Amino acid sequence: MAHTETLTQEVFIKVFIVLAFLTALTLIQPYLIPVELSQTVSIQLFLALIKTVIIGAYYMHLKYESSLFRYIVFIAVLTLCIFFIIIAFDAIFRNETFDFFN
Repeated sequence: MAHTETLTQEVFIKVFIVLAFLTALTLIQPYLIPVELSQTVSIQLFLALIKTVIIGAYYMHLKYESSLFRYIVFIAVLTLCIFFIIIAFDAIFRNETFDFFN
């Protein structure tokens, strides 16, 4: 399969502007929408996820790769997230009295 899409400087500038806007939105979000800390963290993590996908698609050129390569990257990121979740649960419940392993 031939590579038919061409990334121009205009595309990178548009992506940069979108990322700058999302970063500014991340910084001013607690002042625009004053909610509880857990909701603020959820909104901030969602914005970070959007920025991560944009960076992966354009700056890492995953948008123009084969579907197999994108699948491999997705599985690697999913595995990393699973390890982060396991470590987070361990850190949260380490000193609790209802320890599962005792």
